[in-house]
Formats: sequence, C-alpha cells, structure tokens
Amino acid sequence: MKVIIIGAGKVGYIAAETLSDTHDVLVIDKDPATASHVRDRLNISVMNLDGTNPKSLKTAVESHQAQVVISTLHNDDSNLFVAMMAKRLDSNILTIASITNPDFILDDDTAEKLGVDIVISPELITAEKIYKLCVLENAIEYEKIQLFNVSMVLFEVPPDSELIGKVVINTFVPENCTVFGLYRNWVPELRCDIAEIHAGDIIGMIGSEKALEEYNQALGVKIISRDITVLGGTIVGKNICRLLSSDGRKRSIRIYDKDRDVCKELSEALTGVEIGHEDFTDPQMQVNENIFRSDCLVTVTNQDDTNLLMSMAATNAKTNKIISRYLKKEYMSIFAYTGLTAIVGFDRIVTNQISRCVMSDSKVILRLRDFDQQFFIHDVNKRSKLLGKYYGDLVMDKAVRIVAIKRQDKLIYPRMDTQFLEGDQAMVFTSKAKDKDLAKIFGRTVLTEGMADEF
Repeated sequence: MKVIIIGAGKVGYIAAETLSDTHDVLVIDKDPATASHVRDRLNISVMNLDGTNPKSLKTAVESHQAQVVISTLHNDDSNLFVAMMAKRLDSNILTIASITNPDFILDDDTAEKLGVDIVISPELITAEKIYKLCVLENAIEYEKIQLFNVSMVLFEVPPDSELIGKVVINTFVPENCTVFGLYRNWVPELRCDIAEIHAGDIIGMIGSEKALEEYNQALGVKIISRDITVLGGTIVGKNICRLLSSDGRKRSIRIYDKDRDVCKELSEALTGVEIGHEDFTDPQMQVNENIFRSDCLVTVTNQDDTNLLMSMAATNAKTNKIISRYLKKEYMSIFAYTGLTAIVGFDRIVTNQISRCVMSDSKVILRLRDFDQQFFIHDVNKRSKLLGKYYGDLVMDKAVRIVAIKRQDKLIYPRMDTQFLEGDQAMVFTSKAKDKDLAKIFGRTVLTEGMADEF
C-alpha cells in the first residue's frame, strides 16, 4: 500500500517506522533537518515540502499514487485541512488525521462530511490509559479492545493479597471475564487455569470494566488512590487530571509544571485540580510539597530523562505507586531495568493505532510490550479448522489461547463445551507462536505475511 505521512514529529516518525517494512511510505516535512533525520534512519522516501500547501500535496499524491494520507502535524486544524484536501484530490484515498485537542474530535457524520475517514489521538489514548492505571491500584497495563467492547489489564499480585495460594480459575466469575495468562518473572504461562497464585505474579485478564474493577478489589487494595500527583503540564498530563476530576470520585489531584504560561493554561482548563508552578526536579521542592508521599505519582513530561529521574527518585522514596511514560522506544529497556512496572510507551500506542487503521489485511488488534505477545482475530468460516469443534477438544500449542468469541452481538468466554459456529470471531492471544503452529490450529495463515515473519 502506498502511504503518505505529513509531518515527521513524534507521531509521524513512529507511524513511518511502523509502516516502512510492509508499505511504500513517503514522508513530507517542511523542516530540512527533520526531513534529513528521517531520510538517514528509515528506508523510505522523504520530501522536504510544506504538506499543508495544496499544490505540494497534489504533487505528492499524484507522484506517489497515494492510497493513504496520514497527517501528523502539531496543529489539529492543519491535520483536518490536509485530510480534507487529500480527499478532494482523490475520494478513494483513506485519510487519517492525528488530533491532540478533544474539542477537535469529530463525530462520524461530521468527519464523513469533511472528508476525514479516521481520527487518531495518541495523547488522549495515553491519558485514558494512565487514568485507568491510577484508579485500578493493582494494574500495571491497560488496553481497551474496541472490537469486543472489553478491556485488557495486567494485574500485579500484592504481597498480602488474599488470592495468594488460590487456584486462578477460582478467583473470578467466568461469565464476566477471563484470565488469558499468568506471568511469573515475566515469563507467560497460558495454561494457567489451575495454577496457584504467588505474590508478585502478573495476571492477564480480559473483561468488562466492572469485572476488572471487582478483580482489582479482590486482589486487595491496601492504599486507595485518593491523593494523585501529576508531574508535567503536557497534553497528556492535563487530560489525565481532567479524567480524574470528572469521574465523580473524591480525591486530591495536583499537577506541577515549571512553565508559568503552561500553569496559567492549566488553571483555565481544569477544575478541582491544584496547579503548582514549581520546578519539581528541585529536591527542596520535593520535600516541601511531599510529592513522593502521594498515593500515586504520574510522570508525563515531554522529556524521557526527566520522567526516568523522577520515577527513580519516587522509587527510592518508596512511593506507593508510580506510573511513567516514555516517548523514545530506546528508553523502554532503561525504564524496565529500574524495576518500574507501570510504564506507558508512546511508541506502542502510536504503533497500535496506526496498525489498526492502515494494516487492514492484518488481524492483529493489540500488541503488548513484548511484540511477540499479541491478540489477533480469527474468523470462523468454512475454511477454519475450528468450525463445528468444541473448545475442550482442541489441541493447541502452549503459546496459544483462545480468549473470547464474538457471536453477533454476544460475547462468549469459551468453556469446554463451547462449540465454534460459522460467523464467530475468535479473539486469540499468542506468545511466541510460529505461523506454522497457528496454521495447524486454525487451518490457514491467520496473520499477514509481514506479521508472520515476526514469529
């Protein structure tokens, strides 16, 4: 597929990197240094032009024979404009606009009239994800799976949990949710229904929001997240505070930034949130404000080294829960090395969003931190080896687990007597399974060739 990406900032660069292996990508950026940076690091075409210029856009679309145009400029209105112009140049082009301000999120009818096929918002998704990590005290990973209207959470078992010593299958109601894996020392075990839970285990669960909240409570919440501190008045930080202050729960919310203008903007945009104009990297400020005594500390500045520094300081101060994000994927291993568990990678969020939008031939719907671990969809049709079989009769690779079945508007968590019917959509979780192993189970290659190479 021929793809044009307008803007090579954080979102644009990650999008180009994600698509470059399987698609013909052209990146357009008006900054010579940025264009040169992309050209030197990625095996793609690059043009040093202003993508918002109608004439330049027309030239690029026609010369590249674009099928997809993704606009990832810093200004939301520019991204909507580029998408509209691209659609006018060719009504068959798939147009995608990156948005950071919630006010620019369009409903489906308005978007269709303007010529914008898909709106993506990595910053807002990051904020929603971190919000969930704040309010689910034992959660270290959270993802929404829209297709099945469920969520995925990784829960860390606290040392004093009442579930320690119990068998996994006896700790939840199968009708409401399901466990897809148990991690011990970060090694996944998918055949875990009769495994005994240990302190420090990571339990991977799929279910409704209510079921996940109930399981969080069942694990045991020693300190409820009532006092939450956010470091960094970024778009992500502002929207985390907006979500925390508007969910109807009583809590103390503080956000700090050393930029006076940013703090002024935050005070105008947020209610029920304490705004602090402070340099939170100053040790004396940390003591004066007691930021490390918060129930939950969130570090979301636009500087990875600052987020890392503050997270390490909070770890040393034994802050109850620390949530941090990184922008550059090179920082992932550094954050993990420190022992931090609740880490949100901006690159992973962009990668997942772009993959869902552009890689329409792929059934992969979600990747976890380890790219080998992912969820994909298998359509049960006449060619599927699942058709007519019962879940209990399946012989599957130990690295494959069928998590849920979507049957029309009904969601089913499979039991031993669950039969697969034509038209079912099976959600599958796999960990380091090879494509040939998947073919033995499902009857054909269930991922695209590009994806299959990763296994």
